[in-house]
Amino acid sequence: MANYIIEKRNMFNKDYLKVMLKDNTHLATIQKLLQEIQSISKVNITDNKRTDITIYPSEFYSAEETEEEVKIQLESFYTSQPLDPIFEADLLSKISSKAYDQIINEINVFGLNLEKYKSLYSKFDEEGFRDFFLPHLNSISRNHTATGETFNKIGKTDMLIQDSIGQNVFIAECKIWYGEKELLKAVDQLLERYVTWRDEQVALIIFNKHNAGFTSILEKSKEAMKTHSGYSSLVKENTQTSVSYLFMNADDNKKKIKIELMIFNCS
Repeated sequence: MANYIIEKRNMFNKDYLKVMLKDNTHLATIQKLLQEIQSISKVNITDNKRTDITIYPSEFYSAEETEEEVKIQLESFYTSQPLDPIFEADLLSKISSKAYDQIINEINVFGLNLEKYKSLYSKFDEEGFRDFFLPHLNSISRNHTATGETFNKIGKTDMLIQDSIGQNVFIAECKIWYGEKELLKAVDQLLERYVTWRDEQVALIIFNKHNAGFTSILEKSKEAMKTHSGYSSLVKENTQTSVSYLFMNADDNKKKIKIELMIFNCS
């Protein structure tokens, strides 16, 4: 049975959405989640016969476009598990592998949901893809904050998750696929500009937007990663489109960094 119902309504020639939840336990959390979506101007909790959520689209978005974004966010919210990353006792700089894997899984699930909505992702540039993921990443933990274009080391990384005292727990960079050379430049950017000595688990998220032959892109990207000068080893292939590698820290070759390469087909 569905966890929510969405209805499109109109008042004074302006379309808006009503979202009715099966269970209102997470009403405030979902309001916060939806309010961060770029296509939404305002989200109100409304007391009618049954408390529901009223959503007003932003000026440059139709109610239909906003509804698609709301559906993806809600589907991902209801299929995810609460996440509170923990640190290993002997390495304060290292987020637990379990928590890192959970974050990677959330991004993969959310990205796979996005692939179903061409009318939505066709309008995204790199910034649009990044902004689309952030509300969901912010909803999966009570004690952590996900931000975009956040300064770290000598540049602004696309996605940064920090704990309640500002320590980094996850860094990710988003790129549109333009070939192997650009992929390797993105690895350089991640390692040289954004990763400090204490950052040990990061991700590179690639979106194929302009090319046919997705299988070939997957093969080329995986081989290209192994040619990078900082490449150390392949950890594991989690799925066909999500692969873990070990790289050397750009400033300390004895320090290893785990990079998850995730690729989504949005063409």
